[in-house]
Amino acid sequence: MQAADLDIRRYDRIYFLGIGGIGMSALALYCLHEGKRVDGYDRVETPLCRRMAACGARIHYTESPELVPADTQLVIYTPAIPADHREWAALRALGVPVCKRAEVLGACTRPYRTLAVAGSHGKTTTSALLAYLLHETDGCCAFLGGVAKNYDSNFLYTAGAEWAVAEADEYDRSFLQLHPRYSIVTAMDADHLDIYGTVENMRAAFAEFMRQTDTQGGVIIKDTWRAYVPDVPVYRTYGLEATPGTQVYARGLRVDDGAYRFDYVSPDVEINDLRLTYPGRHNVENALAAVTAALAAGVRPDDIRRLLPGFRGVKRRFDIQYRDGERLYIDDYAHHPDEIAVCLRALRELYPKRPIRVAFQPHLYSRTRDLAAGFAKSLQLADEVVLLDIYPARERPIPGVTARSIGELIQGRPVHYATLQNAIDVLGMLPPLPILVTMGAGDIDTLVTPLRARYENEHTVNPAMQP
Repeated sequence: MQAADLDIRRYDRIYFLGIGGIGMSALALYCLHEGKRVDGYDRVETPLCRRMAACGARIHYTESPELVPADTQLVIYTPAIPADHREWAALRALGVPVCKRAEVLGACTRPYRTLAVAGSHGKTTTSALLAYLLHETDGCCAFLGGVAKNYDSNFLYTAGAEWAVAEADEYDRSFLQLHPRYSIVTAMDADHLDIYGTVENMRAAFAEFMRQTDTQGGVIIKDTWRAYVPDVPVYRTYGLEATPGTQVYARGLRVDDGAYRFDYVSPDVEINDLRLTYPGRHNVENALAAVTAALAAGVRPDDIRRLLPGFRGVKRRFDIQYRDGERLYIDDYAHHPDEIAVCLRALRELYPKRPIRVAFQPHLYSRTRDLAAGFAKSLQLADEVVLLDIYPARERPIPGVTARSIGELIQGRPVHYATLQNAIDVLGMLPPLPILVTMGAGDIDTLVTPLRARYENEHTVNPAMQP
């Protein structure tokens, strides 16, 4: 079956191989809301799995071919599932269509006017904010790459909605399955070079994605990236400042009472005195993109002004876990040098006199090999660095590539090394610093609960530590 021929409405009994992933679980929740029977496997039970189970999904956590329902009509899998997984033979024996997650996302969004958000970083926060603006007005369906804190979910559903919001993943060219009405491109920094080979090939794939945007809508792109796709028609460029090539910008940007205040300015509308409480100037840029798309989808300026201060962000994106009068602990999903840099610069802006310790878990051997110098440069924005072992995800080790590949390039900062198992002990032995950030896209998030508990046991929560 060609991906373009897939009609998810034809199938009532669907099996998800790797159901607990952030993208897979959003699709499973959509199928459950559409009244379909959902079964699936994942390696571990997570809050997302428990949410799906509460909605009726039947999930198991051991590789058990006998638990694959014989009446399955469609199989959806994630590329993270290894080729030697024990359930593959049973699934193929069913003789039913077997589709990648990206193909199914394209099929699920096809009936909607889709707003797709792509970018090597920034896409999760931007898509979550865009979905929030639509959901709180006329409603939408949304497939997010993170858990939106306003809803404690990576999926939103409104029956009969006209619009869908989809996070468009560049990994494995997944976003080429989407044909949006409007697309947003936040960044095209080098990443996934294990797939693309060169940054030029990666940007060519972004250009192809943008060309698939409906001519009745258009492309909304960060101004600094416009020059890399000169032949792609663009609806709007956006950036923090008014420049000759910037059509949407933030006028009068300032920090006031712990929030960013600015006027949204575009060629056809101005919205004065917007207030964004989510930290980081990069998130003001994300807000400009989301507001532009929301306006195009029919959200009224007055609703945007009313709703924007209530946006709470995304879990593991500048996610404040603990704050008292002396110390701050933040967890962040950053796994690319530019993501690390924007997070640390935001902290420097908010807390200019407070030393920062970062505990970072590199994600993928190939990314560590390709971007080691960039990681080192970004991590030098902190005052002290703790490097955990590389999280391999889908990869096998590459000889000579370890966390020390980054650490040995860091200049002028103390560097410590840890494993996931001893990281809390290593952090506990170091002299306290006012700010701690845990970073990474692997399983470093398993440290969050015990670290937060340690802070809470040592101090009574006091929100006095403000910018």
